[in-house]
Amino acid sequence: MATVNLPKALLRETILVVDDEPEHIQWLLDYIEAKGMKTQLACSVGEAVALAEKNQYRGYIIDLNIPIGNWTPIFKNPSDIYEKYRGFFVIKYVRTQGNLGQNVMAYSAHYNEQITGEAKTLYCEYTTKGRAKEFKAEVEKLINTPLAPSRVIKSTLTGQTK
Repeated sequence: MATVNLPKALLRETILVVDDEPEHIQWLLDYIEAKGMKTQLACSVGEAVALAEKNQYRGYIIDLNIPIGNWTPIFKNPSDIYEKYRGFFVIKYVRTQGNLGQNVMAYSAHYNEQITGEAKTLYCEYTTKGRAKEFKAEVEKLINTPLAPSRVIKSTLTGQTK
């Protein structure tokens, strides 16, 4: 059975972006920041999980094609999809912590039934990099969906909210 660590602080105005090619998504970070939000960047599953263990974020934007980094999977893999698309480990981790699926967006260059099926299983949004209008609409939805008080992970109530 997997054990996840719950975050201690709530970052209401910060989006965690997970992508191992930050040079290709600088536009995304700039766009989110132009909308008045802050961003934090992780480049691997290990970095993303380490940040999620410390903080609950307003939202999560996760590339499925990222390296595992310094992290050992704690979940039983239902299929090989987690080895092909390692970003699913991050999604499963933050969803297991109690984050809502509507606050989690996944993306990749690939689109197939295996990916869309797992995204539905995890109740998160999924789009491809190549569908610019769709991608932007999902980012907008994430930015414009504040965390309701009932959706704040209780462990963050003792920490600082920013």
